[in-house]
Amino acid sequence: MAEKKRATVRDYLAWRGDLTFAQDGFNEVDNLLLCIVSYIDFQRITQLRSFRPADAMSIGDVCALLTEQDEQLGLSEEEYIPVMRAMAATPRFREVKLFAFESSIDEEKVMQFAAVSFLLPDGSVFAAYRGTDTTLVGWQEDFNMSFLAVVPAQIRATEYAQEVIKRCPRRKLRLGGHSKGGNLAAWAAIHLPEKLQRKRLVAAYNNDGPGFVQSVLEAQEYRRVADKIHTFIPESSLVGMLLEHTEDYELIDSSNRSLMQHEPLSWNVLGTTFCRSPQRTEAAKASDSAIREWLAEMSIQERQEFTEAFYSILRMGGKAKTLEDLREGGVSGGVALLREYIGADEKKRKLVAQILLRLAAEMGEGLWKSAGQYWRSLGESIERKYRGNPAET
Repeated sequence: MAEKKRATVRDYLAWRGDLTFAQDGFNEVDNLLLCIVSYIDFQRITQLRSFRPADAMSIGDVCALLTEQDEQLGLSEEEYIPVMRAMAATPRFREVKLFAFESSIDEEKVMQFAAVSFLLPDGSVFAAYRGTDTTLVGWQEDFNMSFLAVVPAQIRATEYAQEVIKRCPRRKLRLGGHSKGGNLAAWAAIHLPEKLQRKRLVAAYNNDGPGFVQSVLEAQEYRRVADKIHTFIPESSLVGMLLEHTEDYELIDSSNRSLMQHEPLSWNVLGTTFCRSPQRTEAAKASDSAIREWLAEMSIQERQEFTEAFYSILRMGGKAKTLEDLREGGVSGGVALLREYIGADEKKRKLVAQILLRLAAEMGEGLWKSAGQYWRSLGESIERKYRGNPAET
C-alpha cells in the first residue's frame, strides 16, 4: 500500500502563502484555515466583539495580543495560535481582518455558540463558526440534534450571518465551520432569506460536520443552496457522518488514523485542494451502519429521553460543567448514575457502553486523561456488567 501523503495546511502556507487573493482566488484550504482560527479564544480582545467593519483588526494585530491563555477551546490537543501566527506572516493572509467575535454558553437554552468573521482582500466576508468546545452544554446540544428539528446554536448561526452581511452591504458572503461549526454554516446558508441566498451567498463549507434530519434536506430552502454547500469528510470520519448527508460530499485523505482524522490539521492537501480519498474505510462503513441502525431503532421521544438522562449523568448532579470536571469527579459517581438509568435493561446497557466507548475514542489519546478516560472507564465498566461480570463494575 502506498504511503499516505503528509502535506497539510501548514505546508499549504509555505507553498501558497506568497500569493495574494488577487493572484490566486479563495479556495477550500483557505476555508479550513479560517475555521481553525475560529477555535481560538478571543474573549480578552474587546475590540473584536464589534460588528462594525471599521473596527476590524488585522490578523497580525490580533496575534500580537494573544498569549497561551487564549489557546483554542476545541477538543483538539493541537495548538492553533501558531497556525494563526504563520498565516499572519504570509502576504496571502496579512491583510485579512477579524471582527464580530461572539461566544456564548447558555445552560438554560442548552446552547454553545461561537463565531468570528473575516474581511478578505478579495472583497468578501467569511463567517466562521466554532465547533463543539469542552463544555458539557455543547455536547448536550450536539446530542439534541438527533431529535430536534432545530437547536439554539443553529438559530443563532442564521441570525449571526444576517447581522454580518447587513454590516457589509457591498461584500459577498462565505460561511464555514469545522465539526458542529460546519453544520451551523450549512444551516445558516439554508435559512438565509432567499434574496441573500441568490445575490450574496457564494458558498458554505461544512468541514466534517454533522448533517441534518431528513425534513431539512427535503425543504425548498435547502434545494435553493444545495449547489453552494461544500461538505468535506475524512475517509474514517464519525462526526461528519452523523445524521443525513444527501448533498454531494467529498471524501478526503488525512495523515491521522481512524477517528483522529477529525483533526483539521491532519487533512492532506495538494496545491489548493484537499487530497481526495476513493472511498470510506471498512471500519468507517461499519461505524456508519451501527450509528444509523441505533438512530433508526429509537423514536424521537426515546432519543430525547436518552440525551437528557445521559447529560444528567455527565453533569454528576450539577458538579460538572466541563470535560475537565469529569476527570476530577472520578468514575465511581458516574457508574452509580448509569446503573440508576440503565436498570436491568440489557439492550440499553449495551447501547450506553458502546456510545461511551465511541465518545472516548473521539476525544483522542491526549484527552483521555480527562473526559475521554472518564467515558472510556464508564463504558468498560458497563460493558463488563453486560458480559456478565457485575462484580467488576
